[in-house]
Amino acid sequence: MDKRLESILSHVSANVLADIGCDHGKVAVYAVLRGLAKRAIAADISEESLKKARALAAETGAEGIEFRVGDGMKVLKANEADNVVIAGMGAREIKKILSQAPETDAKFILVPHDDAPILREYLAQSGYEKSSDRIVKAGGKFYPVIVCKKTGKPYRISVEESLYGTSAEDEDCVAYARQRLAVLQKICSSIKEGDARIVVPLAHLHTTCELLRRVNEN
Repeated sequence: MDKRLESILSHVSANVLADIGCDHGKVAVYAVLRGLAKRAIAADISEESLKKARALAAETGAEGIEFRVGDGMKVLKANEADNVVIAGMGAREIKKILSQAPETDAKFILVPHDDAPILREYLAQSGYEKSSDRIVKAGGKFYPVIVCKKTGKPYRISVEESLYGTSAEDEDCVAYARQRLAVLQKICSSIKEGDARIVVPLAHLHTTCELLRRVNEN
């Protein structure tokens, strides 16, 4: 189990866990095996992926897991699950799944593999209150692990929170910020002065520099 999966499981405490886009099924299987969920629904749009999840459940002896083929959270009834994990896909796809979700007061654990600022902005605008938003490093890559629940009350977030979550001074987040600094410097240097396209990357560069400066001072 890598750090990303362990971080996801650390937030699971469910009567019914829904693992949406479950792929290999590790979240659902180990949540049940560890007693973090009384039962689980492992769902994926791909029957082939569900075969892997079923095989893992059989191999480990995990019971109380139901397997469903379907698109996103459309496989769930209203308020059927009290924890929902959506990982292994990009921010735009997670945003789409949330926008089409049935009524629920579930806790969400979201792990976008790209474009995390897009998802964070959507959560703020749509009124998903976050209890945690940390970046973890696993397998040489960085993953945001966002824990939230919909209250319906929109709010605003800073550029720093949009880029780096709510625990920007964590070791893994600082390492990610240092990685992003080099990328942003390259982007900004490639855009000619006066080109309007420089505004956003320049703002991100400034925010990243300020974060790293603050960390270095502490």
